[in-house]
Amino acid sequence: ESMGKKEVLEEKSLTRRSLLSGAGKIAVVGAGIVAVSGGLSLFSKAEAKGPQALPWPYEKLDIKEVGKIAYDGWYKAFCSYGVASGILTPLQTKIGEPYTLLPVEGLRLGEGGTVGWGTLCGSILGATVALGFVAPYDVGKQILNEVLQWYSDTDLPIYKPETPKAEVKVMSVSNSPLCHISVSNWCKKAGKAFGSPERKDRCARITADVAVKTVMLLNDWKDGKFKSTLKHPPALYGTPSQHNCGGCHSTKIPEVIK
Repeated sequence: ESMGKKEVLEEKSLTRRSLLSGAGKIAVVGAGIVAVSGGLSLFSKAEAKGPQALPWPYEKLDIKEVGKIAYDGWYKAFCSYGVASGILTPLQTKIGEPYTLLPVEGLRLGEGGTVGWGTLCGSILGATVALGFVAPYDVGKQILNEVLQWYSDTDLPIYKPETPKAEVKVMSVSNSPLCHISVSNWCKKAGKAFGSPERKDRCARITADVAVKTVMLLNDWKDGKFKSTLKHPPALYGTPSQHNCGGCHSTKIPEVIK
């Protein structure tokens, strides 16, 4: 038999009292029910709040701390993770949410130019992802443009860890942001194999270098000092590209239809 109006109201009241008793106060947020004080929740606090709009808050970071976290991070999960953790982990400590809700380990697949394919250096991929959370789009784009140019033109590695895992004496200019070119040029100049401890530490140090460079530019932006005059390759060549096409393509550089 169907319940009368009085019985329905009494059942609703009983159900509400049951939820409140022994589980603290309950708040209904959207489609989820969350414990406000005490008790268990049906949904996490993050799910109840929903995603926070980008960019997330940024506070200036200590580049010494950033470098160490990134260097150590390479030995934990390689270059992409190392840079991302070097930037985002200090922000988890300084700011808390939403950074503490982001599992940085999810960025580890960028290793070796994306799982060993030797494309974009994983350290730059880590910086790309971190900047996507931290900086407004146009600012992040210019900072990353600076990092890419600096990475390509600079004798690396610069970073010197307090307790290095191996001795690295040789620096090299990659003339490219691509992993396989950067690593191969260094290995040839240093006379070291790809699997050598020296090559591994070289990449760990470059991971620290990229994290530090990115944070230096972010800190300048936070202080209102960041300026960039670099043009992006599509504006120069009419297609997505890098500046040293001849390094790989020789006479077979793809023609651009203008």
